[in-house]
Amino acid sequence: MDIKVLQLHKRASYEFKHIQDKYAINPDAKTFALADGTTQSFNSEIWAEIITKRFVITPTFNTVELISSFTNQVAEYKNANFEFSSNPAKASLEKAKQNKGGTATFMGLHFTTENKIELISCGDTNLFLLNSENKVIAFPFSDVDSLDANNNFINTEQLIENKIDETFFKLKSIEYKSDDKIIIATDALSRLILKKPTTLSEILKIEDFNQLNDFCLKYWESKELQEDDISAIIIPAQNSGTVKTIQPPIDFSFPKEKEEEFIPTSLQQKKQRNYTDMEMNEIRNQFNGVAQDFHQVKKKLKLHEMLLMVAISLLMVNILLMYFFRPTNSKDETSKPKDKSENVIVKKYENTIVDLKSEIQTLQSKIAEFSKPKEEPKEEKVEPSKATPTISKEEAKKRQEELIKAGYKVTADGIWGAQSEKTWNEYLQKKKDKK
Repeated sequence: MDIKVLQLHKRASYEFKHIQDKYAINPDAKTFALADGTTQSFNSEIWAEIITKRFVITPTFNTVELISSFTNQVAEYKNANFEFSSNPAKASLEKAKQNKGGTATFMGLHFTTENKIELISCGDTNLFLLNSENKVIAFPFSDVDSLDANNNFINTEQLIENKIDETFFKLKSIEYKSDDKIIIATDALSRLILKKPTTLSEILKIEDFNQLNDFCLKYWESKELQEDDISAIIIPAQNSGTVKTIQPPIDFSFPKEKEEEFIPTSLQQKKQRNYTDMEMNEIRNQFNGVAQDFHQVKKKLKLHEMLLMVAISLLMVNILLMYFFRPTNSKDETSKPKDKSENVIVKKYENTIVDLKSEIQTLQSKIAEFSKPKEEPKEEKVEPSKATPTISKEEAKKRQEELIKAGYKVTADGIWGAQSEKTWNEYLQKKKDKK
């Protein structure tokens, strides 16, 4: 049986020359490779063609050696001729893509003499082994969710920067029988097969381009098949080594979208160049890439904002804890020193007032004595009034301090009057009574 290659470009590309899927077959060595160049990368179809052709010539299933081989092939990719668009806007987008390099998925396989298939894969290109009992073995993805979760691709710039390692690749060895059929398919077709395994029988029956075109249109219109480049290699376990290629004829192209008629307004405007649908599609793809970059930036900004809010919250909690657990002094304790100082001042002024009153009384009594007219002495014996004894200032101060210790309200200022003498006599009398 013959080996069949099925290929059809997506409708948005219009012509088959724009397909980004590439394959290579070495029938003598029984080695096959299929790669899917990504739309957003630069010259991805050239990169996909380079890695597939080199693999089937010198296949290796050692990931370190394969990465080294791919890295050496980056120079060939960069040396490929490419003419930038004459349109400045489109040329700017092309140069931006060039800086990010070319990107592709990859799957390589080799039929050994021991009825085994050696497989190595990176990306979402998938293999399906259909046996005589119509049971399907899928590799590396067995369901749509795991296929869609793939994030590994072979990018030229990442190869140069040593950012691609063994974890990007998956390896497997599968035993096969003579009546088994192996199908390698790019992501869009693999997704359809995983969702609807019965489509495998339809794919195997395709024998010409019309059947392939009808198959793709049918599932594109029903939205079951993603609008993307479609590529598959069907390999019977017992094959003749001949390859049958089913691709669009040279004169085939998908119809372009109907352009709306432009009705000019009364205002005069400068004539603008109309872009082709292919150019507009390329620009849309670039803007989609920019939108994805902005989405990533937005996610990072949200993360930073969340971390900032957490930091502010922790700071507020810390301030509240410091406030509630701070050392506090009771109102009574804080008011005691103030009350004590006020009492001392009040006592001091009260003592001063008392002393002043005693001095005033003494002066009033002296004035009264001087103002009275002199009377002739009577025969009666008049007991002389007791006058305030005169003492030194030091002695007065000493007595006043003793009175203060005894609890009397006096001021130790060294001034001794009648009131002071009276208070001193009371103190001496009490002292005597206690004895």
